[in-house]
Amino acid sequence: MNELFTIKPNLHQYYGRTITKEMKFDESTDDKTVHQTLKDLVLTTEITKESEYEGIKSSEKSVLTQELPEGTILIWDERQGYIIPDRQVYKLKDLKEEIEQIEDIYKEVK
Repeated sequence: MNELFTIKPNLHQYYGRTITKEMKFDESTDDKTVHQTLKDLVLTTEITKESEYEGIKSSEKSVLTQELPEGTILIWDERQGYIIPDRQVYKLKDLKEEIEQIEDIYKEVK
């Protein structure tokens, strides 16, 4: 008999924000190498980093500006600041609703 399987989800929770047109913030990573501001749905990321490896000194200064649609989810990463996730993320309440819908659809298969 065939069974139905789902890939086990990662239930680790990540700090983040859902962007609204009124939202503003001014944030930095703990080491101050990344500074970010959000205003009028525009996320500005300023990076200032210096490093040395085997006598080679490197420095980076860059500015990235991103125009975000309202409702964009940003996830906090301590090294990079706020990032746009590279896969779909859920709030727990939304995941619970989807699980309930899946259970209803497949209740006869159990």
